[in-house]
Amino acid sequence: MPGRNGQDGDHARVAPACPACGAALPDSPSIRGADRLLGSPGLFEVRVCASCGAGRTGPPLSQGELAEFYRQGYASHQEGAPRLLASVMRALKRLQVSAILRRPPFSAAISVAPGHALDVGCGRGDLAGALLARGWRVAGVEPSGRAAAIAARRGVQVLGATLETAQLPVGAYDLVVFRHSLEHLPEPLEDLRRVREALRPGGRVVISAPSFASWQRKRFAADWFHLDLPRHRVHFTPTSLAVVLRRADLAVDEQFTSTSVLGLPASLQYVIVRRCLAPGGLRLRLLAALCCAAFPATWLIDRLGGERDTLHVIARRD
Repeated sequence: MPGRNGQDGDHARVAPACPACGAALPDSPSIRGADRLLGSPGLFEVRVCASCGAGRTGPPLSQGELAEFYRQGYASHQEGAPRLLASVMRALKRLQVSAILRRPPFSAAISVAPGHALDVGCGRGDLAGALLARGWRVAGVEPSGRAAAIAARRGVQVLGATLETAQLPVGAYDLVVFRHSLEHLPEPLEDLRRVREALRPGGRVVISAPSFASWQRKRFAADWFHLDLPRHRVHFTPTSLAVVLRRADLAVDEQFTSTSVLGLPASLQYVIVRRCLAPGGLRLRLLAALCCAAFPATWLIDRLGGERDTLHVIARRD
């Protein structure tokens, strides 16, 4: 098994399979890099499939080992601030999520009558809470116990830590959401097959994930913000995401890309200072506000650069 320092170990000769199409991955990684976000020790690698373009992060990690890379300062799992500031931050988050639901791909997915939704990687329940407010019944899956407890207080039925351990009722869900969570799953094909079984016929899956085919990834490589080593275990191109959905017997209805607020500014930060200046807390919110103010320029640069940095898909169970 490869070591955390990125060096090959006793089993390095056994090439892992592509997580999207199943083809053998090359012996040598295309990218080696550090944890720029939280500064975890060691180097990590990404091997890229020659068939579909997907990337797989190494070395392989157990669920317990992977959890260690989320414990200190991972923003999506936190809700710690003075009372007044926390109230302001929650109000801003509600506005942000409301804006997300008004735009594709989520606007189309929730345009039908409210039903039963599953939010995979629900975090603190920000998106799930917005769906609850719109009349949906919402369950969630979340590996962080702290984040899951916050989501439960907001009314989300947390089913478990992972799709593998959660008891999903067959044919129960009208909508399953992977908003920047599918890339965290070591074996997305297996989890998408579980989701298919949990969907009713005609039920939809909505996925948003970083686009590994974007010009930013090609330009910044190990300094690309959305690479997020080692937490992002799989890296999807439009082709590879469509492939893994077909293998899971899910039909792709719509696929497109968009520009993220943080991607380009945060990648430039990694190039200049080699680390994240604000991985969480108030500083992150302030820097995110600055990125929002700069978004028109970010959008224009991303548009001129080529393939944009965020991939969206709507799929369904026939």
